[in-house]
Parts: sequence; C-alpha cells; structure tokens
Amino acid sequence: MATVLMMNCLADAMAQNPVPLPRPRPNAQEPPAPPAAETTPPGADEKREVPDEAEACRGRLRAAGTRFDIPTLPAASNTACAIEVPVRLQSVRSRSRGGADIRLSDEPVVSCRFAERFSAWLGELAAPLIAGRLSAEVKAVRTGPGYECRNRNRATTGKLSAHAVGEAVDVAGFELSNGSTMQVKPDGDEAMQAAVGAIRTAACGWFTTVLGPGSDAAHADHMHVDTMQHGSSDRFRICQ
Repeated sequence: MATVLMMNCLADAMAQNPVPLPRPRPNAQEPPAPPAAETTPPGADEKREVPDEAEACRGRLRAAGTRFDIPTLPAASNTACAIEVPVRLQSVRSRSRGGADIRLSDEPVVSCRFAERFSAWLGELAAPLIAGRLSAEVKAVRTGPGYECRNRNRATTGKLSAHAVGEAVDVAGFELSNGSTMQVKPDGDEAMQAAVGAIRTAACGWFTTVLGPGSDAAHADHMHVDTMQHGSSDRFRICQ
C-alpha cells in the first residue's frame, strides 16, 4: 500500500515539473545555410578599380608644378570643336638651374594631355636650353589662345585644326630675365635665332607637328606645335 502511494506521488510530481527534453541534433546532410552575401551593383568594382582619367591627368600637372584652372568652353557652331579634358594654363615650372615659374601670358586653353607634353617640353628642355645659350632665364612665353574652333590655316574648307580640339599652341616669343624678348620670327639677333633653331629642332621629338618661319606664310611669325596623329602611327612627324 505504501509502495503504491509513493509511486502515485512521484507520478504527480513529474506531471507538475516535466523533465526538459534535449534539443534535436542537426541533420548532417543539410548544413546550415551561409550568411547572405552583400549584393554589389553591376560595374561597381570596375568603377573602384579604374581611376578618373581626367582627375589623374590634372593631378600629374599639379605634381609637376604646372598651374592651371578649369575653363568653360564657349559654344561652337561646329560640334567637332571640343576638348575632352580642358585646362587653362597659367604657368609652368622651369627645370633650369636658376629657374622658377614660367608665366604663360595668354593663358592658352588646351587639352590636359597636350598640357602635360607642352609643360614638359617648355620646363625641361626649352627653358634650360635658352638659359644655357643666352645666360638668361625664361620668365614668360607668348602662345596665343590655344583653343580655336577653325580649320587648318584658317581655311574656309578642309580639315579641322589641332587648335579646335585643344592639341596645339602657337609660340611667338620668350620673355627673358634680362628684359629682352627672344622672338620666334627672325629679327637679326644671331644668338637668339640660334637658340630658337635649337628648341625648334628638339621640339620634333616632343610633338607630331612643328611648323615655323620658312615652312609657309601662315607660320611666318610663330612656331606651331601640336600632338595630332598623322595617319595610322603616332611616330610620324611633320617638322618644317
């Protein structure tokens, strides 16, 4: 009787306080799903990996000591007249021994790519060469406006000028630290004309086109330099 009573009491206690069951084991054949990966918009990786070419070019100009601003081009009647990455050049750092900044009096508007080439030629070659030959530093250079929406040689018909896409300038003269001006147009000063001849010849290694006095009537008083490609190769040069 006592045994039956004890078993009944134990059953009542278990009913009031049930023993918790163990958690079910995970199914070995179905591993837990990995966390959902973050979705990336198509092309986002490419945008992070490819730098902004315009800002990269401007950054190289700044690093070289070239001063410029970013212009707004006027509306042109010919839609082919356009500059991909325009800059307005203000000064170039000279690499001659006593050199400083070379002011570009006309502040030509050119493409950033052309600005890199022109700044390097002027600062690294032309200015040191003139300083060595004439014992005077280049203080300023006259270049004309650079960008102009027109055909070659201002003809009414024909091919578009390199000026129309910001790939050219017309160098007319170099103002020197001794107060004189070295003109590209022959003026009878043999030493200065020898210096002009030297930088004109050397320019053919930097530009695809170099035209000056003696080449034709349109370039009688300045030296035209541009980086337009002639034909299928960028190695072909027109140097006159």
